[in-house]
Amino acid sequence: MLELRPILSALWRHKISALLIALQLGLTLAIVGNASVVIQEREERIARPTGVGVTDIVTAKFMPIAKDYDRLEAFLRDLDMIRQLPGVAAATITRAPLTGGGSGIGLHTKPNQEVGATGGAQFWGDEHLVDALGMKLVAGRAFTANDITEASFSSGWRPSKAIVTQQLADKLFPNEGALGKAIYLGGEDNPMEIVGIVERNLGPWPNSHNAGSTLFFPAIMDTQWFDYVVRAEPGQREAVAKLLEEKLAERDPQRVITVKTLQEQLDRYYARDNTMIQVLSGVVGLLTFIVALGIVGLTVFWITQRQKQIGVRRALGATRTAVSRYFLLENLMIAATGILLGVAAAQIFNHFLASEFDQPALPLPTTFICALILLGVSQAAALVPALRAANISPAMATRSV
Repeated sequence: MLELRPILSALWRHKISALLIALQLGLTLAIVGNASVVIQEREERIARPTGVGVTDIVTAKFMPIAKDYDRLEAFLRDLDMIRQLPGVAAATITRAPLTGGGSGIGLHTKPNQEVGATGGAQFWGDEHLVDALGMKLVAGRAFTANDITEASFSSGWRPSKAIVTQQLADKLFPNEGALGKAIYLGGEDNPMEIVGIVERNLGPWPNSHNAGSTLFFPAIMDTQWFDYVVRAEPGQREAVAKLLEEKLAERDPQRVITVKTLQEQLDRYYARDNTMIQVLSGVVGLLTFIVALGIVGLTVFWITQRQKQIGVRRALGATRTAVSRYFLLENLMIAATGILLGVAAAQIFNHFLASEFDQPALPLPTTFICALILLGVSQAAALVPALRAANISPAMATRSV
């Protein structure tokens, strides 16, 4: 307590430089706190379970050279061939999920409704769909061969059965079981019976607010927007991918084949999120380093200016610990002031980001954790100069300049 008066007196004499360091700490805390919550939100988003066997799945598609190409015939022949390949656990034809390509749908629990639809994403597939995507069936059954129809989006065909994710089932029927219930497309009266419920599937757009609300209906669609989704046996993905490309080209050379793993497509989808994490992590690290550098520079400058004062204190019996403690306490007072300003600035800044750019809210515990980390960094930055001050001998410090 006896050191507080001389510290306050010294800070008042150097109030501009002390205030600049405090403001720098406050601004850094505001930026670091908001950057940290964005980083955490993106990391949690990427780490979510997809409900799909991503690491084992290979996708393939083709572009026919001939204009009058019979796609449905090619689909059936290709699938028969693919399922016979060594290392293949299951295969279907659908749109590959998690890749950013797909179509949305509006669903109702009563016929002929046009407003208040529950949004989701739609997929199609044959009786191998659940197995090929590696989804977990939690209720009901998968599609059977008798359920499957050959159709097109322009034919006017409407499915009579559907499989939904648990998330979509809970949205449609929040207070009761969805299995066996009928659902309807917006404005239509054709019922679709829910015959199965799968645990999870994030759908085509994992970053969408409707991610996880997904519906599957039983059909092989005559469309150019398709993927062969092939789930390989564990450890066989690369071998299956190579064999798949070779055999599809060999079976029909009059087309261009594209084969990709689902993992690389998911990584491409999350590329922006990963870039954002790297950029913000770099900004956090750089700002923290700059703050630490500023504190080191200011402390060294003050020590250089106060060599005579330090020498007098040492000559009067002040220990090295007392000298170091003096500068650490001085830095702590500056840092605490800046961090208090930073806590308020972080919350104000976050309120603006949340309202204008739909960014995640910054919880107070996260702000306090960032504040404690910055406080620790500031004290660590001041420690080396403080120890250097403690090692100044009385003879050198009292020497006339």
